[in-house]
Amino acid sequence: MIQKITSLQNTLVKRTAELKNKKNRQKDNTFFLEGKRAIEEALTGGWEIEALFFTAQYDQSNIALAENKAPCYLVDEYVMNKMASTEHPQSIGAVIHQKQSTLAEVQNKEGLLLVLDGVMDPGNLGTIIRTADAAQAMGVVILDNSVDLFNPKVIRSTMGSIFHLPVITGVSKTGLKDFCQKEGISLWVTSLEDAADYHGVQWPRRLALVMGNEARGVSEELLTMAEKKIYIPMAGRAESLNVAVAAGILLFAYGYNSCQSK
Repeated sequence: MIQKITSLQNTLVKRTAELKNKKNRQKDNTFFLEGKRAIEEALTGGWEIEALFFTAQYDQSNIALAENKAPCYLVDEYVMNKMASTEHPQSIGAVIHQKQSTLAEVQNKEGLLLVLDGVMDPGNLGTIIRTADAAQAMGVVILDNSVDLFNPKVIRSTMGSIFHLPVITGVSKTGLKDFCQKEGISLWVTSLEDAADYHGVQWPRRLALVMGNEARGVSEELLTMAEKKIYIPMAGRAESLNVAVAAGILLFAYGYNSCQSK
């Protein structure tokens, strides 16, 4: 049965609107997701919907999207505006339970595990996850000094890839090192100093590659831990590349090398 909500003071509406705040997302272990396609991607990836909201502008013939999966609510546009984080929200949104991946999911895999050390821009993080998915990385590790994975801008920027790729949070630097040593995974970092040109390296079959903070790069602690440092040569006058662009170059370089070596 579809219920109608018209009040901004409705308890569910107020609780959903509070998910714009990281503290409330962590406390509730949920986040708000906008758009039919994104919700379909979440369902395909096995993520659980807690509640689904749509306005009168939404084609209600599509309500089967969440039929028998979650309570459905018809809301006025101003109610959707309160819950959503975009200026012009879509006509359908959902509260989704967060799904936590772990390092155990990549234990027996071969390939590149992309590690993010202090990446703070939500758009960069979302784009990196999307690119890692496209390049068939075995997963993305977000160290505990980076932006919140469930930030609304991160979710939008992944374009659904967050629902199909292991994205592992809550990992410390020492925890990463211990995991790599235990699993026989090479630990490399990107650096502009004392590093090898990525064109000439012999890529290992199992690699954890660390990308650093937008301004400071990889932290000193991980630079010390690394087995190898690599860089992307630049012919122009720019001092550095955007971290999402650099990640894309290295992800596909690794993938191309892997295909050539088979």
